[in-house]
Amino acid sequence: MSLTKSPRMLFKIDWLDSVDGIECKTLAAITLMVDGTPIWPVKGEDTDVFEWYADELLAHLTECWKPLILTQVYPIPVQPERPSFLRAETAKRWSELPNALEAEEREVAAFEDVHNIANAFGGVAGLLPLWFLRDQDEMIVDTQESLFRIPLHDATSALASVGDMIALRLKEADEGKWSKLLDAWKGRDKGDATFLLALTIGRDRDTAAALIAERVLAPPKSFDEAANDNDELRIAARMAGPMPLHQIKSVLGKVKSCTPRQTPKLDEISAEAISFVSGEGLRHERPHVQGNELAIWLRRRLELSANREVDPINVLEKRFNIDVRAVDFAIRSLDAVAVWGPKHGPAVLLNKTSGRISYVRNIWRSGALRVTAAHELCHLLLDSRHTLSAVDVLGGRMPVRIEQRAKAFAAEFLLPSKEAADVWRAEGNPLDLESLRKIIKALCRKYTVTESVAAWQLQHGASGTNWEELDRALDQLVPQR
Repeated sequence: MSLTKSPRMLFKIDWLDSVDGIECKTLAAITLMVDGTPIWPVKGEDTDVFEWYADELLAHLTECWKPLILTQVYPIPVQPERPSFLRAETAKRWSELPNALEAEEREVAAFEDVHNIANAFGGVAGLLPLWFLRDQDEMIVDTQESLFRIPLHDATSALASVGDMIALRLKEADEGKWSKLLDAWKGRDKGDATFLLALTIGRDRDTAAALIAERVLAPPKSFDEAANDNDELRIAARMAGPMPLHQIKSVLGKVKSCTPRQTPKLDEISAEAISFVSGEGLRHERPHVQGNELAIWLRRRLELSANREVDPINVLEKRFNIDVRAVDFAIRSLDAVAVWGPKHGPAVLLNKTSGRISYVRNIWRSGALRVTAAHELCHLLLDSRHTLSAVDVLGGRMPVRIEQRAKAFAAEFLLPSKEAADVWRAEGNPLDLESLRKIIKALCRKYTVTESVAAWQLQHGASGTNWEELDRALDQLVPQR
């Protein structure tokens, strides 16, 4: 497999010693380059030069350094595909929850002030936004016109380098005048443990303080430890989203019970799966396509016939030595927790009081639980390069692309869309509701899946054959598929 070279990023600073004969040591032309091409403040080679006071950029980086490097979540329960879509997603949320607007507006505005670095230049109109938002081991860089995923180390180095460059200029120009800013830049990594934990888990200081006081979470000992982001419990707290404190404690208490175990077979197939999805044919595909193709690949890799039911619990436990348990979290909005890392797991904790399965007598034969288990299997296969806890909860903070991929994988792994479509075609491609209802129920019985999965896979597999009529009919039968 050919490896794609990671994009290289740097800030270019061209100093202007004077303007109209007047000395001005802090004025500069500032450009963000990726792979040698300007992407901000405007895109492309034939652009006007952007000139502004570089000390304002240094002041912004100094004040916002810790949240820029540590924060990985949005401030309210939305998950836009990219940072520049945040306002559109919040507007949609606020139209449905108008009472949340005033309080959340302050949180969103504060988030924008930090992560949209164009706000460092408050006096300049017409600039493209310049969003920096961490996503695990990468930094999302979003100008609205362009989107890049830069390795975190490279992005951090680029930000530190431009800060150091500006700091050196200010020191040479007038060290006394800029001494406070220069000292603050040097001490940008310093911060109290409670604040570092709050940033790491994406919660307020009071919640972080309570978790520390009750010994639910250990705070980071330093900024570097917080930035390493390899503590499974802190990640679980972050992924849980805005849960009440008692619910976070419940989740973390269960995660703590997962002891580390060796999973050589999982490690082997995970490496193959990552290579498969990162290959030339799938690397740039949409998440649901990646998930769908990975499910087909895994069935073949495990020699599981496409026309037979597969038991994801058995695959997790017997094939990969994963600790799988049904646990009472007492949280109806939580489906499962998957955890892996040096201290805990790999493990999948399925919530038997989830609103999706709590009414089922034998939860191990529940289609919803099996879909959840397959969903967590995808996380273990593709997302294990980074220490992570996948807390699948309504309003949780798993990145949208990762959830879309896992959702598609689970559906295709449990019920191949081709098999679903073949059953429909064998019945004569019916479009009447009664015939479709019988087909969906037959698929649910054979593959032990939910009606939502059966309907979705039938529609997906039958793509191109009376698709619009089938879509309308399935909308009536399973509108929430």
